Amino acid sequence: MNETYEWLYDHYARPLIQVEKEANELKQAIISYSSPDRQVALRDQLDSLCLLWGTDAFALGLQLGLRLMAGQRAGGLEVS
Repeated sequence: MNETYEWLYDHYARPLIQVEKEANELKQAIISYSSPDRQVALRDQLDSLCLLWGTDAFALGLQLGLRLMAGQRAGGLEVS
């Protein structure tokens, strides 16, 4: 794995993986305050929000990694 991806994993992905349990507990606490007939809809909305944020964060991290690598290779991408 190249150094940029290792750094992104170590400083971004690994901490997120470690807090997944805490995030699930918080999500369950939020859902428990909802009425029983709204809990499924609320769970779906929270899951959709997490997926949206995760996708955006991944795309930004990948773009950053590509831009950082562009200066490391001859003939790499030009950053303007």
